[in-house]
Amino acid sequence: MTYYQKATAYLSEVLKKPEPAESRFRYRDILFFAQFVNPLWKLGLVSILLTVAVTALGSLLPLSSKVFIDFVIMKQGGQQIEKILNFFGLAALVPWVQYVLGSVNVVIFIILLIAVLIGITGIVQNVLTLKFQQEITFNIQTALFDHFLRFPLSFLKEKQVGYLMSRVSDDVAMLQYFFANAVPRVLTNFCYIVFSLGILFTLNSKLSLVLLGLVPVWGAINYFFASRVRAVSRQSMEKQAQVSKDMQEILSGVEVIKSNVSEKREMEKISSKIRTLFQTRIKSTLLSSLSGHAMKASKLLTTLLIVWLSVHEIRNGQMTIGDMTALMSYCFYLSGLVSGLSGTFLMFQSVFVSMERLTEMFDVIPEYRDNDLSENLIKPEKVQGEIRFENVSFAYKEDKPVLDDISFTIHPGEMIALTGSSGAGKTTLINLLIKFNLPRSGAVYLDGYDLNAIDTRWLRRQVGFVSQDIFLFNDTIEANIRYGNPSADSEEVIRAARNAGIHDEIMNFSDKYQTVVGERGVKLSAGQRQRISIARAFLKNPPILIFDEPTSALDADTEAVLKDSLKKLAQNRTVIMITHRMSVTDIAHRVFVLEGGRIAIIYSKLA
Repeated sequence: MTYYQKATAYLSEVLKKPEPAESRFRYRDILFFAQFVNPLWKLGLVSILLTVAVTALGSLLPLSSKVFIDFVIMKQGGQQIEKILNFFGLAALVPWVQYVLGSVNVVIFIILLIAVLIGITGIVQNVLTLKFQQEITFNIQTALFDHFLRFPLSFLKEKQVGYLMSRVSDDVAMLQYFFANAVPRVLTNFCYIVFSLGILFTLNSKLSLVLLGLVPVWGAINYFFASRVRAVSRQSMEKQAQVSKDMQEILSGVEVIKSNVSEKREMEKISSKIRTLFQTRIKSTLLSSLSGHAMKASKLLTTLLIVWLSVHEIRNGQMTIGDMTALMSYCFYLSGLVSGLSGTFLMFQSVFVSMERLTEMFDVIPEYRDNDLSENLIKPEKVQGEIRFENVSFAYKEDKPVLDDISFTIHPGEMIALTGSSGAGKTTLINLLIKFNLPRSGAVYLDGYDLNAIDTRWLRRQVGFVSQDIFLFNDTIEANIRYGNPSADSEEVIRAARNAGIHDEIMNFSDKYQTVVGERGVKLSAGQRQRISIARAFLKNPPILIFDEPTSALDADTEAVLKDSLKKLAQNRTVIMITHRMSVTDIAHRVFVLEGGRIAIIYSKLA
């Protein structure tokens, strides 16, 4: 295949009409974001009025060429002024206006005055528009992140962090551009076009109609490219989200990558995806470039047509040279505005894709909403701690059950150890108890209340949960422990740390409790991270404690300290421990052994 054939084939691929499935934009997506604009309507209205004022003044400037040629130099145009003023019933002003427009000093002063007014009004308008845009962007970003935090855990695990962060940053940034640049530009250009066309019709209605008749041509060019740009933009944004997700995963797993000497392999994988992303962006750039050149060609043809018609009008005495210069000024002016609108409308296709992607996120049903706190959701005054599973089954995939018709009761104040092989369903069982997942069948009860009828946030406040996957914030040790109870004082924090067997080690750090632990606690050992997480649960002081492998990263001495603390803290509390260490099960009242999604054996109290 020759280079020409390759180029032709590539261009055909770029320009082909996208499949309907590739472009799923709905105008409902625009209406959805109107809720973020409504509270700021007063600020928006003032900004719009100032924009109209700036454009009205600015649209007068191209008339200066006609004024200088016809009135100042040629001393013509009096009849035209008289005709216009008579039309508006202002015949008495004719002598004064003719005098003003005939004086070069007065004309220059008026032009300078208009320029100053445009500058002052424009500055105020820019400040208000920026405030309007920032408020809207802030509202969207905070609402989206708040919605993220309410997503079901299963959804958050399915969509990786890098992918979701791309929605928060890249897509919201596109909307920020929309409100900061695109909307003001469209409004400004539209007002300029309206005012300029109004002035053009007073100069020469026939040529103005010719210009107006070319609008459908410009619209057809935009329509042809719009759907194609939107489809490619969607592909580009999805690929960008995938690259962000993979980069975040690589940086998070850099220790594993280095230990397996797989830097080159990971680099090849990410390079391939980045190259694919760049190829998609090249398509988008090519489409925008083709659209821009098509608009430039139409502008050139329009200009030549107007020049040709103007010459005939002057020869026939229907126009003055001043009219022609003003008309040409407005023609160049309008073509630039239309070209700007064309580029902006193409950019809108990317904005619409971002709106679509963000709306998809807002459409995800959250675990709970603020208005869910109603009489229909139960918040018992006191928790006894009785937990009952009744014929509970659960599966992440339909054909692979994780829990199969499980039934048991945990009595108030009882300590239960859950053990069994990996994949037996221990962590899943805990996730059902704190409503990270919901049963496929059966029900889970707390003190006789079905968990589905209990307010989710209230339930989780009653539970102290230490996950096997320890997470610490990039903050001080004290802040990480206090996260379980923000109102706790320093003495309570220290007491919780002592009970978790971590206080002495904290005091050995130079900054003690003010030591910053790094991202995910990277500056601490696995055992230290685990004990800080346990201290957090102790400080929360809930009626139900759940530990997922609480001693997996502890040595024998620290394990013994923690066991003593657990026995003290377990008094009048319901405690559930997932553990593989038999040395920990001896403090439990009962041991549940899970196998194949069922409770295979229940051992009574061992100690």
